[in-house]
Amino acid sequence: MNSPILSYAVCRGTIAFIWFYQGLIPKLLYPHEDELAMNMAVGFSRSEAVQLATVAGVLEIAMAVAILIFWRHRWPLLLTLAAMAGLLVFVVLVQPLLLGGAFNPVTTNVAVVALSIASLHLLQATEK
Repeated sequence: MNSPILSYAVCRGTIAFIWFYQGLIPKLLYPHEDELAMNMAVGFSRSEAVQLATVAGVLEIAMAVAILIFWRHRWPLLLTLAAMAGLLVFVVLVQPLLLGGAFNPVTTNVAVVALSIASLHLLQATEK
């Protein structure tokens, strides 16, 4: 089946899922040591790192919701592109050892960037 609408839905839905999952699991429900280590590497205490992870988790879930609510808008995808690039630079500068792990920020962020670019292209194709 060659449907730009289906492809768009798969890409955009996957981006929303990734934002939601990354906000809920490693930040809100089970604060992951890697998340906390990045926050502490820039000078936050452990309790402040947990608070920052909580705020980040809520913002990431809000981003997932925005991607779904603003289905025909480009700005959530453009914001995702900027966030993925910025967050990857942050990891490179603050916790470069994370780049060598399995399922690391490079693979996740590059995949989300690719899905965002594909979504933008497919959104334009469905508007014609």
